[in-house]
Amino acid sequence: MRLTLIQPSIGKIKGGKYVDSWQMQPLAIAVIAGLTPEDVEIKFYDDRLDEIPYDEQTNLVAIPIETYTAQRAYNISKEFRKRRVPVVMGGIHASLIPEEAAKHTDSVIIGDAEDTWGTVMEDARKGTLQKTYRSKATTGMLEHVKPKRDLFAKKKYIALEMVETGRGCPFYCEFCAIAGSFKGNYRNKEIKNIVADIESLKGDLIYFVDDNFVSRINRTKELCKAIAPLKKKWFSHGSINMTNHRELLRLMEKSGCANILIGFESLNPKNLEAMGKSWTVVKRNYSESISMLRDHGITIYATFVFGYDYDTLEDFDRTLDFAIEQKLALAAFNHLVPYPGTALYNRLMSEGRLITPNWWIKPDYKFGEVAFRPKNFSAEILAEKCFECRTKFYNSGSIFKRMIDFKANCKNINQSLIYFSANFTSYYGVRQRQYWPIGDVISKEELATTEALNELGCQD
Repeated sequence: MRLTLIQPSIGKIKGGKYVDSWQMQPLAIAVIAGLTPEDVEIKFYDDRLDEIPYDEQTNLVAIPIETYTAQRAYNISKEFRKRRVPVVMGGIHASLIPEEAAKHTDSVIIGDAEDTWGTVMEDARKGTLQKTYRSKATTGMLEHVKPKRDLFAKKKYIALEMVETGRGCPFYCEFCAIAGSFKGNYRNKEIKNIVADIESLKGDLIYFVDDNFVSRINRTKELCKAIAPLKKKWFSHGSINMTNHRELLRLMEKSGCANILIGFESLNPKNLEAMGKSWTVVKRNYSESISMLRDHGITIYATFVFGYDYDTLEDFDRTLDFAIEQKLALAAFNHLVPYPGTALYNRLMSEGRLITPNWWIKPDYKFGEVAFRPKNFSAEILAEKCFECRTKFYNSGSIFKRMIDFKANCKNINQSLIYFSANFTSYYGVRQRQYWPIGDVISKEELATTEALNELGCQD
């Protein structure tokens, strides 16, 4: 039996290079391969880098999908199904709205694959695929599957090794797709299995893909103690309440933490309350938390989101100034995205504020396009101001101003190289991503026309 695994792109430009910052190893693909019986031949194609050979002989195609890759995944699935090849889809988007995914595939996995994939493969062999497979694993330890990373050989990914230590998040933020999918549940793997996985890797830079690396403080402390002897540099995501625990910060530093992504989201307490994140500033303000992380040599990738009802035009410049003054290593200035299956999506739908309810499969949708009506300014202004913040944060003046931080951003030569590499990659990435086609495969000429129309304000 032959299984074909496909990592879908967000969209593609013929003859154009894919966005550098979007070229990370697809860990989910390696996990699915690790769950697959040894006697099954596996072929893997990454749509971001490869041309997909639709006419190549195969018995089953598996595609993990996220909301931004859904449209492209559906287009890929259509091509295989035209050739009478069965397709199965899973991933967070398929779990959030399986009824939509079911229209574009033969079978949908809802939830985790660890306890369902074996049955999927058995049924595929017999030609009796079910329409849906629903995971029952919502509590207890997260099963560790040895990822089959040899599939990534000769593919030019960012030089980061992907490792998962836990899945889900205990918080329930209104806009978050993780909250919509996992409903506040969090499960982690056994530490000994994580250590063994890291020891098997050749690279020295680790990216923990966890939704919230510090979900369980005491467990994270033990994990940091266990990985410290491995002498790796690592990056991950975490909630700002980590700064309430000084010992945790000390252990993170000792274990090699170079950077942590934190969702600051807003400087306005009313917005934080509306999104269910008022807890972020209960014990101390953002500046104090940033200082504590910097004192432990940890750089910060801050994410901010605009478009909540208490946002005004002044908040864009205020947030940008804050990010530069605080010398944040990296920052994202995002417009609010109503992901399906989230509390935010349901609220905006009930208020009649969604411009296109199924925006992610809108044929001409582009990256950077706003899919809802903000309260205090237009969708177009929201998109424009977010892009403006990104370009200003990553201009050369800002990069060199934020460089003058010898506790974290540039505390040594290696950290300085990481800082400059990440910032200049982001400088180009910000411009490359804007107006990127979602789902489509378009020519450079079509992209240039789209950019021109947007500059003129002529694009719907």
